[in-house]
Amino acid sequence: MTPERWERIKRLFELALERPPNQRAAFLAEVCAGDDQLRTEIESLLSSHEEAGSFIEMPALAAAAELLGKEPGASEVRQRIGPYKLIREIGHGGMGAVYLAVRADEQFQKRVALKLIRHGMNNRDILRRFRQERQILASLDHPNIARLLDGGTSEDGLPYFVMEYIEGLPITDYCDHHKLNTTERLKLFRQVCTAVEYAHQNLVVHRDLKPSNMLVTAEGVAKLLDFGIAKLLNPELSGQTIEPTATALRLMTPEYASPEQVRGESVTTASDVYSLGVVLYELLTGHRPFRVKSRAPHEILRIVCEEEPVRPSTAVTRVEVETDSDGTVRATLTPESVSRTREGPPEKLRRRLKGDLDNIVLMALRKEPQRRYPTVNQLSEDLRRHLEGEPVVARRSTFGYRAAKLIKRNKIAVTAAALILLTLLGGIVATWWQARVANRERAIAERRFTDVRRLANSFLFEVHDAIEKLPGSAPARQLVVKRALEYLDNLSRESGDDLSLQLELATAYRRIGNVQGNPNTGNLGDTAGALESYRRSLAICTKLRDAYPANAEILRHLAASYVGIADILVVTGKLSEAVENYRQALRFNEELFAAHPDDPQLGLALMRNHLKLGDGWGNPNFPNLGDREKALEHFRRVLEIAARLSVAAPASTQVRSYFYLAHERIGDLEALAGDLARALASYQQSEEVTRKLLDVDPVNVYYRRHLAVLQQKLSNLLLKQRQDVIGARARARQAFELVSALAKRLPPMLICKVCWP
Repeated sequence: MTPERWERIKRLFELALERPPNQRAAFLAEVCAGDDQLRTEIESLLSSHEEAGSFIEMPALAAAAELLGKEPGASEVRQRIGPYKLIREIGHGGMGAVYLAVRADEQFQKRVALKLIRHGMNNRDILRRFRQERQILASLDHPNIARLLDGGTSEDGLPYFVMEYIEGLPITDYCDHHKLNTTERLKLFRQVCTAVEYAHQNLVVHRDLKPSNMLVTAEGVAKLLDFGIAKLLNPELSGQTIEPTATALRLMTPEYASPEQVRGESVTTASDVYSLGVVLYELLTGHRPFRVKSRAPHEILRIVCEEEPVRPSTAVTRVEVETDSDGTVRATLTPESVSRTREGPPEKLRRRLKGDLDNIVLMALRKEPQRRYPTVNQLSEDLRRHLEGEPVVARRSTFGYRAAKLIKRNKIAVTAAALILLTLLGGIVATWWQARVANRERAIAERRFTDVRRLANSFLFEVHDAIEKLPGSAPARQLVVKRALEYLDNLSRESGDDLSLQLELATAYRRIGNVQGNPNTGNLGDTAGALESYRRSLAICTKLRDAYPANAEILRHLAASYVGIADILVVTGKLSEAVENYRQALRFNEELFAAHPDDPQLGLALMRNHLKLGDGWGNPNFPNLGDREKALEHFRRVLEIAARLSVAAPASTQVRSYFYLAHERIGDLEALAGDLARALASYQQSEEVTRKLLDVDPVNVYYRRHLAVLQQKLSNLLLKQRQDVIGARARARQAFELVSALAKRLPPMLICKVCWP
C-alpha cells in the first residue's frame, strides 16, 4: 500500500466515524465509487474500531497496569538509581515516570525529581526521545524552567535524569486556591511566557504546554516542566530531529494541542502560542475553549480544527458540568463559582474580560498559525500593554479605542481636567445670559480707561506746559513729574503686550525726561532723573523692536530715546558716550529715511541727528571732541538732505530752516580754520535763507534771533578782514536793534537760550 493511499483510507475512515452507523454504508458507496478494495479496507477499520470499544482511548501503560492489577511503576519505588534513592512516584507519562528522590550516598541532603524510562518502554524511539529531553534540559538555563541537575544510566541500562524538585501547584489550581484576580493571574502567566520564549530562542518547541506542566511555588514563582515531547528546531543540539509520529501513537494532550499538531503537520513555535492561549483561556474563565469528550481521533480532529471557541467574557456566564469518562459528575461550573475565585461578582468578571482580553485570547487561539501572535513574546507584550492601559495589537486601533486607553492610563489627570472642564462649562453656562451685559460693561471700561489715559496725559504734559513759564512754578512742576512717574511705573507693570500702550509709555517717559533735564527745553535741572527716564523709554522700545523688527514707529521711538540720552550725556560732560548714542540714533534714522525718502518728518529727524553729531564732533560753540572734518561731514549731509526734501516739500519752512543752521555751522568751522572768505560766503548764505523765512513769518522770534546772531558774526568777520569797517558797523547796529526788539517781548533768559527748530 502506498503512503498516499493510506492517507486517503485514514481520512475517509475518520469522515465515516463522524456519521451515525446507519448512514455509513451510503457514505462509503458514494465516496468509494466502485473501488471495492478501498471500501473493504475502511469497513475493516470501522469494525475494529467498534470491537475495540474504549480500549484505544486508554493510555497503553494504564491499560497494562489495569490488566496486571498493579499501578505503573510501583516496582521501582524504593529502588536505588545511581546515587539516588526513589521515595515515591510524583507523576508519569507515556514513556516514563517521575519520582521524588534523595541522595543515597549521603554526600549532601537534597530532594530532587528523577525521571526514568519504564521497563518495556526502552525501544529505540522512546530512548531517543528520552535522551532528547535530557539534552534539551541541559541546554536551558532559566529561572522559570526546572533545572537539570544530573543524569546517567541505571544498572539495568535505563537512562534517567535528575531535575530540581518543584514543590508547587499547577498554575490553574494555584490561582484558584489563592483566589488571584485577573491582573494577578496575567502577571503570573507572563512568567510562563518568558520561559517558553526563552526555550524558543534556544530553538526548542515544548509541544505539551498545559497547567500540569506549569507549577507555581509557594513563593509565587512559575516553573515550566516536562520537555518530554519537545521538538528541537536545531539538529546540531542532539544530532537529529524528532520525526512526526504516526497518528495512532501521536504524543500530545488533545485538550491543549494545536490544530496542526492534531493533523500531524509540522509543528512550530506558533503551536506553543496556541497551547498558551488554551491555558490562558482556562486561567481566566475556569472553562476550556474545547471540551474533548472522547479520545477518538476523528472526534479530536473535528473539535480542535473546526469548532470556534466562544469569547472568554461569554464563557464565564455559562453553566458547565464536568464528567469523568464513565459519566460521573466531577464538578459543576457556574458563573458564581468561577467568579468567586477571581473578581468577585460574575458581572464584574465579565466586564473585566470583555474587550482586550477577549481579543488577545482569541488571537492566540486562531486556527491558522500565521494569524496567531508571531512569537510568545508578542503575546506577553500584548498582555503587558493591557495591564498598563495601552492599546493592544489584537484589537483594531480606532481613535475612540486609543482615546479610551489614554484616559484610562491618566485617570487622575483626566479627572482633574474633567473637573476643570465642568467648572468652566458651569461658569460659561452661568455667565452666558450676562454676556451682552458684560460686553457692554467691557466697552464702558475700555472707554473709561482711554479717558483716564487721556486725562493723565493732559495733566502730565498740557498742564505742565501751561505752568512752565509761570514765575515760581518749579515746585508745582516737580510735583507733576513725581506723580507722572508713579503713574507711568504702575501702568508699565500692567501694560502686557499692548503695542499701542507700550509706545505711549515710551513717549511719556521721554517727555518726562525732557521736563526733568533736557538742555534744549525748559527743564528742572534733574539730569540724573532725565537720564533714567530716557533709558526706561529705550528699554521699552528695544523690547518692542525684538518682537516687531519691521515696525517703523518703534524704530522712530528708539532713535528719539538714544538722542535724549545723548543730550544729557553732553550736559554731564561725557562727550564720547554722547556721540556714540547719537550714532546709534543715526543708524535707525537713516534706516527709516531710506525706506521712506519722501517723508518730511523722517527727514527732519535725520537732519537734526546730523546737526547734533556735528556739534559733538567739532562745533566750537558747543562742548566737542575737536574733530573738525567729521563735524563738516555731518553739516554737509544736512544740506544734501534739505535739498532733497525741498523738492518734495518746497513750502516747508522747517526744512528750509536747516539750510541756515547748516550754513552757519559750516561758516563757524571755516572761520575757526582761518578761511575767512569761505566763512563769509557761508554766513551770507545762511543770512539769505533767514531773510526769506522772515518774509514769510516776520514776527518769528527764532528767525529774528538767528538773524541777529548772524549780523554779529558777519560784523566780526568784516573787522577781521579790515575790508569793510562801515559795513561791519552797520551789521553790528542791526544786531543790536534786533536784540533790543526781542528784549521788549521776551525775558532775557529766553533770548540767550539755544533753541532748536
